[in-house]
Amino acid sequence: MQPHGIMFHHFHSAQHPAGQDSISADQLARIIARIGRARILPARQWMRCALTATLRPTDVCLTFDDNLQCQYEVALPVLESFGLTAFWFVPTSVCQGKIERLEVYRYFRSTRFERVEDFYHAFFEAVEATEHAELVRSSLARFEPREYLKPFPFYSDADREFRFVRDEVLGPQRYVEVMDGMLARSGVDLLDVARRLWMNDPQLQHLHSMGHVVGLQSHTHPTRIERLSIDDQRKEYRENFEHLRGVLGEPPEAMSHPCNSYTRDTLSVLRELGISLGFRANMEGGGGSELEYPREDHANLLSAAMAA
Repeated sequence: MQPHGIMFHHFHSAQHPAGQDSISADQLARIIARIGRARILPARQWMRCALTATLRPTDVCLTFDDNLQCQYEVALPVLESFGLTAFWFVPTSVCQGKIERLEVYRYFRSTRFERVEDFYHAFFEAVEATEHAELVRSSLARFEPREYLKPFPFYSDADREFRFVRDEVLGPQRYVEVMDGMLARSGVDLLDVARRLWMNDPQLQHLHSMGHVVGLQSHTHPTRIERLSIDDQRKEYRENFEHLRGVLGEPPEAMSHPCNSYTRDTLSVLRELGISLGFRANMEGGGGSELEYPREDHANLLSAAMAA
């Protein structure tokens, strides 16, 4: 056993639609109870212990990625009921009015399709109608799902196939072309959806004032930040850092790697900014540095928690 974070993303309620891997307030409470409240350190205490090498092997902390409004409205009251604070990792372009399409696309598939498999079917139909169809077909002919994203056992073969095509075959620009076309044909308004998804600066200030740790997750949340040049990585994290410093009134000190993507250059950039604590997105050790603490995805804990 090793000290680690528990990673959360999406939550559902009467105001926030259920989607793939989203959980309710009750499910979050059950996960916390299953872990054991005594094992979970408040965020600032966990950070102090990490920086002084005094974490115990059983110590865990709670972390929330992607700056989502559903986290603030659904998860935060549960944390308060347990007397807990957490790490909140924030891509900041959305705080400046930019649209982070990955979340808009997720909302689209959660609200317009009964099952995620129905979305995948529609997505590949849409790809077939583009000039990228042959590239995708030939790439999938050589694709072995079980070998892709192996550190994430909760993904189905269909999840892996979709993510492979999105990230490795199409890449950001072509993926946006396909998805924006699907949204347009469905009559979905990007701006209308975006207004529902993310926390704002006053909410981040509130979290900080209540003892939570608000940290970096890059500015625009690239899915493959490892493919950016060191200058582009530096720009991503510098903009992220400066926005949060202005919001919090002090420099942020912690971060998480978006989509578990980073290189040695990334770690150097983060150290230049004075970031002292970072988290991966799985339980593998990475390089084992202070910027690579492991995290367990909540999906790996949910079944046991609900059976308890």
